[in-house]
Amino acid sequence: MILTDVENSYQVSIGEEKAIIRNNSEEKGYSIIESKGPLEAKGFCVLNNVYINTGMEKAFEARFLNRQSNLATVTGFKALRVMKAESGPYYVILTLWDSAQDFHNWQESSQYQKTHKKRGTSSGLDREVVARKHSFNVRFHIQNQ
Repeated sequence: MILTDVENSYQVSIGEEKAIIRNNSEEKGYSIIESKGPLEAKGFCVLNNVYINTGMEKAFEARFLNRQSNLATVTGFKALRVMKAESGPYYVILTLWDSAQDFHNWQESSQYQKTHKKRGTSSGLDREVVARKHSFNVRFHIQNQ
């Protein structure tokens, strides 16, 4: 499956176990460590690039992969892929939505608030495990193919 943004800046090629993300001329490989839902080349894509502090990869995976997820019940949610960079400190959490509005509705929902309630607290992943100042996200509408 290939997801390309409408401006041709990003292209995400996703297989069963591996993915490649191209940003203009830069290309990075990833291993897929969690998959939910079928991918399709339409809708709205969010790539959360999460910077994991050195030596904290196992802690991140243990906590993130064992979390309670409510996404499958959210209107407009299509798919999730959690990807670990083959080199470097980033994990990418890809979510696919029917529309940008569905994603924004999720961010404004009580489910989102509940899921992210520990963010910024002493028990949140972003204290020792994640460097929020180096983390970022990319959002784009997928080009119809």
